[in-house]
Amino acid sequence: MKLKLRVFDVPLHPLLVHFPIAFWLVVPVLDIAALYAGPDPWWTLAQAATILGIAIGAASIVVGLLEYLQPSLVGIDLKLAARHGIRTSLAWCIFTAKTVAASLLPIAGWSMISYLALDLIGCVLLVQGVYFGTRQVYQQLEEE
Repeated sequence: MKLKLRVFDVPLHPLLVHFPIAFWLVVPVLDIAALYAGPDPWWTLAQAATILGIAIGAASIVVGLLEYLQPSLVGIDLKLAARHGIRTSLAWCIFTAKTVAASLLPIAGWSMISYLALDLIGCVLLVQGVYFGTRQVYQQLEEE
């Protein structure tokens, strides 16, 4: 059985992934602003962007995994697709762990620096995942 993972004839995974990428890449900038200018409103904006990225990222991961498991995807580089999925899923886990920690711990200088470090690690994993996903797309385009 082939799942129809499209909206208005646009593949759902590429449609969704741009949102967490945009949200998460802006989070370290907002964290730095919160460190230098004070938490309000930067910390709230960083948390909101992180949470929106987590929510849409979860949907992106599920749709991407369903596409990966489809038998109709013969010809894709499964190793490259797995690298993409693992990196982006790890980024999702880092941002989720940071959000959970931020909800449990008080906002202080040391904790904000720790959150910035987690956000930077998450961004590095995300950029690696984006790179592998982009390579996958362009590899498929070249074969067509």
